[in-house]
Amino acid sequence: MAEDDVADSQVEEENLTGDDEEEEDPKEALKKVIEVDVADAGVLRKTLTITVPRDALQEELDKDYKELISEAVVPGFRRGRAPRRLVEKRFGSDVDEQVQTRVVTNAYMAAIEKEDVKVLGDPSIWAKVKDKKVPEADWQEKLLGMQDALQNMKLPDEGPLTFRCEVEIKPEFELPELKGVPVEKPKLGITDEDVTVQIDRWRAMRGAWVPVDDGLVEADDMLVCDMKMTADGKDIKTEENVPMAARAQTIDGVTLEDLGEVMIGAKAGDTRTAEGVLPDDYSVEDLRGKPAKFEFKLHDIKRRELPPLDKEYLEAAGFDTEEDYRSWVKQEMEGRLAGEIRRGMQNQVRKYLLEKTEFDLPEGLSSRQADRVAARRMVELQRQGVPPEEIEKHADELRTSAVEQAAADLKLHFILEQIAETLDIDITEDEINGAIASIAKSYNRRFDRVRDELAKNNGIESLYLEIRDEKCIDAILEDAKVTEAEVEKKAAKKTKKKKASASKKAETGGKAKPERTPPPKKK
Repeated sequence: MAEDDVADSQVEEENLTGDDEEEEDPKEALKKVIEVDVADAGVLRKTLTITVPRDALQEELDKDYKELISEAVVPGFRRGRAPRRLVEKRFGSDVDEQVQTRVVTNAYMAAIEKEDVKVLGDPSIWAKVKDKKVPEADWQEKLLGMQDALQNMKLPDEGPLTFRCEVEIKPEFELPELKGVPVEKPKLGITDEDVTVQIDRWRAMRGAWVPVDDGLVEADDMLVCDMKMTADGKDIKTEENVPMAARAQTIDGVTLEDLGEVMIGAKAGDTRTAEGVLPDDYSVEDLRGKPAKFEFKLHDIKRRELPPLDKEYLEAAGFDTEEDYRSWVKQEMEGRLAGEIRRGMQNQVRKYLLEKTEFDLPEGLSSRQADRVAARRMVELQRQGVPPEEIEKHADELRTSAVEQAAADLKLHFILEQIAETLDIDITEDEINGAIASIAKSYNRRFDRVRDELAKNNGIESLYLEIRDEKCIDAILEDAKVTEAEVEKKAAKKTKKKKASASKKAETGGKAKPERTPPPKKK
């Protein structure tokens, strides 16, 4: 061992030993020293520029190296006696990464508390995306989620750490009158046409996807296409053999509402194009809000084939005749109608709250908010017992409609959050577990499996909000002014399926939803 290394290690050992004083909360410590610049970035959107001084960075680095030196094993030195410069050379990148994650996270939390910024969700951080194919000076800066940004950021070798992030903030508003809300209760019944539509849905669940070799695309067909996405005169994404459906889709945050119409009538080998607009929070800042063009080259078509409503099908369902089957289906639908009416009345309360509460929302809602809306809708369908195949079928509709409905849903989220505080509405663990148990029963699955799946996809949080919002709405309905009203079903415009959907929407005052799968075989 070199003499100077021994001397260094002895000095460092003396400096790093001693009684540890009680450490201050890192976030509170940073709050005293960081510099924060807050600027408007749009309606209910702020840009925070946060600067962490070098002394604070160095303190965090020293703390980590102190712990590391005491445990590090470096060839030629006893444990805890290696010079710091050798430890830095050996473990520096790992220490920098840990310190960076801790400092950026704590500095962000300290900044929003220091400036009293009421944020919504997680921040997005500007960072230069690492690209080995180009020089570092040419790396492109993008707005990334926290985890992705941390992977692309780098602690400065000297001087302070400065980073810039964007946040969405909560609005401030006054609630409308919550007592005596006017609500209509529709008088409704189940028709033979409704029964036919429901039976066709159940038949589709037992159907199979079959290739369409020489035919043309029809609505809801499953397709396999090569895709090319362009914007601002440049190709920004290409993919081969992309599975998709002949209906509205959201691709890279771009909603293609007319994609079904574009693809209908195409045959294998055809190329069709669709256009949309890149979202305001698109990862490439220069392309935000710009038109995007999609080119689809069709390879394969598959179509759902319904099984015949024959003796074999009826016996599998537990019935001798089609008349008995239809009678039972009608009874089941009538049994659920009360729930549909209740949801329709709840929707009227939601509409009242939206119309009577005024505040601004961001001009361009982020894709994250649209994703949250879609997640809430998926959980809602699960609670109604809608089978996984039906939820998957409607997934594209949920995601594309979520972009349009995100503004209303986000506004309603803020309103109900404040109502829950005003009315002291709370959700217990038993209520959440009860809802999970109900979902598990609907799908004939184990409780723990369903809970684990929900937990993986933030479904527990969505379920909590769903239950909380329902309790808020029901509390308002208890004091509502309810009147009964006759409802006339609307005529179909294009197809029987669309007619059923439109009628159900008119009946219940809300968005029509797919029916749940039939119970086990009748005994």
